[in-house]
Amino acid sequence: MHEQHFQDMDRSPGSVGDVLRLIRVSDTTSRSSIARSTGLAPSTASARVDALTALGLVRESGAEGSRGGRRARRLELVADAGFVAAADLGAHHVRIVLTDLAGRIVADTDALEHGAATVPVAAGPRASVAALWDRFVELARDSGLDTTRFRGAAISVPAPVSYPGGSIATPSFEPSWHGAVLPELFAEHTDAPVLVENDANLIALAERPGPDRTGTLVAVKLGTRIGSGVLLDGRLHRGVSGAAGEISHTPVDGEAAIGCTCGVPDCLESVASGGAIVARLRAAGRQVSGTSDVLALAAQGDAVVLDELRRAGEHIGRVLSGIVNFCNPSEVVLAGAMSASSVLVATIRGELYRSCLPMVADALDVRASASPRDAGIRGATVLAIDEVLAPARIDELARAAAERSA
Repeated sequence: MHEQHFQDMDRSPGSVGDVLRLIRVSDTTSRSSIARSTGLAPSTASARVDALTALGLVRESGAEGSRGGRRARRLELVADAGFVAAADLGAHHVRIVLTDLAGRIVADTDALEHGAATVPVAAGPRASVAALWDRFVELARDSGLDTTRFRGAAISVPAPVSYPGGSIATPSFEPSWHGAVLPELFAEHTDAPVLVENDANLIALAERPGPDRTGTLVAVKLGTRIGSGVLLDGRLHRGVSGAAGEISHTPVDGEAAIGCTCGVPDCLESVASGGAIVARLRAAGRQVSGTSDVLALAAQGDAVVLDELRRAGEHIGRVLSGIVNFCNPSEVVLAGAMSASSVLVATIRGELYRSCLPMVADALDVRASASPRDAGIRGATVLAIDEVLAPARIDELARAAAERSA
């Protein structure tokens, strides 16, 4: 099984993998600047670069600005040295994106006719993993990619995921997936690392603030269900078992409109999620088939719909206020289909500012994601690339290459 640990390991500076990480995050990097940044001797820094060049991950191109002598050659990641897959998995839609190692999109099923209809989620995890793998390969070949350069993947699921084991827990999108360990199932098809992560956690990764990606934020997915992910100093806070941020199963002062697998009476998801709003509106006689109809009626000014959105926002904001007071984030980012509702977003924002401590609220920005439907897939891409190029993994590859050449 491919454990989800490489991207989370703290490293001592100066290894081959650390040098690659520096090259990835720096705009201008040369052998001499690497030596200065890491404290390595110039000859050692150069040897690290040579090891990365031999692995096909780094090349020299152009030149940095002159410091008075010969202009140093600039080092850069070889983005086409491989590709990764990201899959956003739901009950009714599966989106797959292939990117190079710099995160540039090479293929996207949403850009293809009937591209997302080939993964049989209802047939269970094993059949779905086999179909996902076939789709990865098909997309790669159709895009002219060398399938031997597949480096890894990350799968987004709308359910809690145990950490570090990677098993799915109480998934509302398809109960038969409970206990499924997708990395083990993917190991039947590939030796490359495949990670599985909760969709809200991936939204948090995608929205990670600042150029150094070290901020603290809370990301909330507002769709048919509700989920939340927490970043503390740029790192996912998963908790002991991976359930950190699962606000959706917090009991609230409201009446459930849908059932929930958690067993908690009147949990937030059963009361205030998009699915609950749809169910409540249907009971009131509105013709709604899903969240898109709710948004359309709200845009038309339907008073009943707007009231439902405001009540949902109040419930969500109250639950969120406890988390916000606890971890004091700089941002709360709202994503998912329902984040397109300005009324819902405004109500959540107002409730947070009303319920949080003034010193917490004064430093807080509550906003909707600029690309709410892409946030999960972007986060999965970040996770996959960070795993594939994690310093510990690169060090392992460099050691193996050195042993082969000895």
